[in-house]
Amino acid sequence: MTSIPADLPMPAPGLKTDTVRVGDAVVCVLSGDLHTGTQAIGERALHEALEGAPALLAVDLDAVELFTAEGLNVLLALQDAAHARGVPLVLVAPSAAVLRVLEVTGAAGTFTVRSTIAEATAGYRP
Repeated sequence: MTSIPADLPMPAPGLKTDTVRVGDAVVCVLSGDLHTGTQAIGERALHEALEGAPALLAVDLDAVELFTAEGLNVLLALQDAAHARGVPLVLVAPSAAVLRVLEVTGAAGTFTVRSTIAEATAGYRP
């Protein structure tokens, strides 16, 4: 069995994404860390979800542990792209890390936020 020497940094957690359709809505679940190193992963998943032309795009942020300015930039760019396509965007259950960045930057009021996926997608179920 190999052990990692104590003086070496542990690898940074990544960002995991999962996208599911709920009726006419699409829910993209992000978990892990959203920062410079994972920004491209988040952008790709979110824009692919938007490309499917959903009636609503919900982004579940409950399991995001680290959220930096780059993460905020991803959400702001997504909001612009969704608005340009006429797709409502809802953030679902933002974690404490996400809320902290939204509040510190003053961006909290620019997003629609819901507590649960069920609440966010209520009007978009068959």
